[in-house]
Amino acid sequence: MSITSFTYRSNLNLVYKGALSRIAAFLGVPVSKSAGKPAMIEKIDSYVKSNPIEVLEKLCVKVLELVREFVKAGPDTPVVKAPCRTYDTLKMLLLVCVCYDKKTRKENLLIADELRGLFAPTLIPS
Repeated sequence: MSITSFTYRSNLNLVYKGALSRIAAFLGVPVSKSAGKPAMIEKIDSYVKSNPIEVLEKLCVKVLELVREFVKAGPDTPVVKAPCRTYDTLKMLLLVCVCYDKKTRKENLLIADELRGLFAPTLIPS
């Protein structure tokens, strides 16, 4: 599987302003409703990169275990799973990218390397 490089910011650019508002609300990022999309993207991106521990603390135990699985998988390694509601939080926050395989009816999920690097020290202490 060939994987194109992507960043958390590029994921944020793919969604509408309403989705960005929901992400900001979930993470507790103070963003004005009148703020433009670029300003919202900047604030969310900065918050996630500056506060990885706080982001992880907002996730339930099951979702945290999934993030640990992504971190352990290593760079550019997708995690293949059958569709599961547990991934919904990660997808909603755009922490993972999803590619659905129609033949196997499974989703290939991939976390951005920059996020893996931010979360790794907390999830897999040396």
